[in-house]
Amino acid sequence: MPQSNRKKRVLITGCSSGFGLLTAVRAAQAGYEVIATMRNQGKAGYLHEALDRAGVSATLEELDITSPESIRMVVQKYSPIDILVNNAGILIMGSFLDLTQAETRRVLETNYLGIVELTRAVVPSMIERQTGMIINIASLAGRVGHPFNAAYAASKHALIGFSQSIRVELMPFNVKVVSVEPGYHKTEIIRANATLSENFYDRKSPFFEWNRGFLRLMMDRVIPKAGEPEAIAARIVEIMGLENPRLHYILGRDARWATRLEWLGLGQWLASKVFEKLQIARHRENRRAEYKKNRRKKTSTQTQES
Repeated sequence: MPQSNRKKRVLITGCSSGFGLLTAVRAAQAGYEVIATMRNQGKAGYLHEALDRAGVSATLEELDITSPESIRMVVQKYSPIDILVNNAGILIMGSFLDLTQAETRRVLETNYLGIVELTRAVVPSMIERQTGMIINIASLAGRVGHPFNAAYAASKHALIGFSQSIRVELMPFNVKVVSVEPGYHKTEIIRANATLSENFYDRKSPFFEWNRGFLRLMMDRVIPKAGEPEAIAARIVEIMGLENPRLHYILGRDARWATRLEWLGLGQWLASKVFEKLQIARHRENRRAEYKKNRRKKTSTQTQES
């Protein structure tokens, strides 16, 4: 089939859930040849079901972006790749003091270093063909930070900086680079796929109560108000088809609001508001923990008396 007539091939990482899964389905619906990758194909069930419901197909492939050999094998197998969507990412919650060095490295290797290596592997064929697009899924956290997720925020800051830098480098070769920066959305990265640091509940840590308060704030206030991820997937697929996409896209009401405040010089006010809500959540969680403790004591006393 002539190059000009073939479907554009899209390789998407992190397709077991969330933005990756939804983008893979929408891209297939839009007529792209989709290579949907994930670290563990044992988690491919939801994607298979979504593709079946949509009546479309995609090629599912195992890819660990922290493994150079895995990257080499997949890129060699599916080259040329017209569009690369770097979506894979992990989040480990906890204060920066409570994260171990291994946990911090794991976040950075997945959310930044692995993405750099995969992009380095894909781009040469784009340069050779003088066409291509890289879409990096960053985050609002990469713009304004994210308390109790410093490693995640740092990795997304790095990804935004990487996107801005290589965008200029790849201009001579007609390779477009786009940074997509969503706010909070109901994806698994803030639910089932979110991991607590191994020292999250360490009572010796000065952040013990604050870690718990942050988690309560997420569960009570943030996750219920998070946006629906389908809108982000739709926008990513829309970007794929643009001849001249914007440099970056800040998506979601919360993301636009927070970045606007930063631009207006109100970052300190925003930080104070977040801290205020965190204090309330901490006090609420302390009361909850004390109530549970008293109930256990009461139950234990009643059991002994009987």
